[in-house]
Amino acid sequence: MTILKAAVAAAMITLTLTPAASATPDVGWGTCDKPVAPGVECGTLTVPVDWAEPGGDSVGLRVYRWKAENSKGTILGFPSGPGQPGDFTFGTLRSALPGYDLVALDPRGVGESHPMTCDLAKALKIPYVPPTDAQAFGRLEQDQKAFWSSCTTGVKGLDQHLDAYSTANDADALRKAVHADRINVYGFSYGTLLGERYLERFGQYVDRSILEGVMNPGQSRREFMTTAAAGVEAIFTKFTAWCAETPDCALHGRNPAEVLRQAQRTATKIPGTFYGFPWSEAMITRYFEIVGPRDFGEAAKGLRDLAEGRNPTPADPGGEVPERFEYADPNTCSDWPFALSTVQEARGDLAATRKAAPVVGYSTNSSNYTSICVGGPKTGRPKPVSSRSQHPTLLLSNTLDPATPKVWAEQVQRQLGRKAIHVVTDRVGHGGGTDDPVTLQKVRDYMASTTRP
Repeated sequence: MTILKAAVAAAMITLTLTPAASATPDVGWGTCDKPVAPGVECGTLTVPVDWAEPGGDSVGLRVYRWKAENSKGTILGFPSGPGQPGDFTFGTLRSALPGYDLVALDPRGVGESHPMTCDLAKALKIPYVPPTDAQAFGRLEQDQKAFWSSCTTGVKGLDQHLDAYSTANDADALRKAVHADRINVYGFSYGTLLGERYLERFGQYVDRSILEGVMNPGQSRREFMTTAAAGVEAIFTKFTAWCAETPDCALHGRNPAEVLRQAQRTATKIPGTFYGFPWSEAMITRYFEIVGPRDFGEAAKGLRDLAEGRNPTPADPGGEVPERFEYADPNTCSDWPFALSTVQEARGDLAATRKAAPVVGYSTNSSNYTSICVGGPKTGRPKPVSSRSQHPTLLLSNTLDPATPKVWAEQVQRQLGRKAIHVVTDRVGHGGGTDDPVTLQKVRDYMASTTRP
């Protein structure tokens, strides 16, 4: 989804806050500087840069709230990304669970909470699939030193404290600021990691918690890579079956896997780019990974064009290219041991993902992080999910999800045991489970229940 000295050290911070940190903060709610939904208020929450030193330097974070009439309670939302603003969850929650007060924050290093910015040219050098050639891997290590030295929030000390545990502490300060003795939690995609760490540290204040598109911080780098690759492969398998059954599919009567391979073989001859990246074998897979789950028909036409040497994506609009840009993905490097240490590890990972996904080869979404994190913060071992809440957490998954495969939620369910309920929606894509009437009713029943459903 930080440049921490050690995520393990952060995890060991005492659960009992000092008196200075436990004082109720003043937010000063008012109008927002950016476009927001009607009724949403903004404020600034002042928190320690380093929660281990609450009397040290402080930083202001952007926070949001929306107040319902005849409130049923408060839901604390954790946005996806990393990089989405805090109020990203409000639209879903107001529709699916009307009648609740909503609060959220831009996580530190994101949005209006002093975003991490990096040199764009250096970021564009980061490969989606790490190189397995020794010389190329050496160049990656050198490039990443320059990349990481270009990234900063511009706030003294904050770059070292952008991890999920710090955000969980910030979120509990927000709970206190809105005077909520009890709270409900909703996290989507990367926001599920933030929600998981909140439940681990502050779950005693949580009544109901919903995690949709579940991250599993208890898995190793290679597990992260292979399970994600298998998830994309499963979508391609369903796409292949759809094409065989659908006369309107542009690849009907053909072998989609062979079309994909043909596109990969000739990728470097395709004109233009895909979101600024020259076409390559990895970009062909990434094209399907992004377009396929959204629209099988469009993906079929696109793969046909790519195999025939045509670029199916709109032309680059041009314009001035910024020197720096907001980039939250490096923040994930303090929460998982993603970074590759050697070219041998890169070779082993690629062999493992190709075995898990013989057609697509890998998940570019996951493999990209193992490149991004090279040269980044050194992290500890994977840490499974736990919860201090007396109530079970509702985990929501789609049967086929290109970003957070269902198996991740199944693994988290095993980690939580009786403190988890897993609901699976039969759909392809990332999120949107509550668009399904059956799933939506299960979510509402869970929120209304006073006992375990």
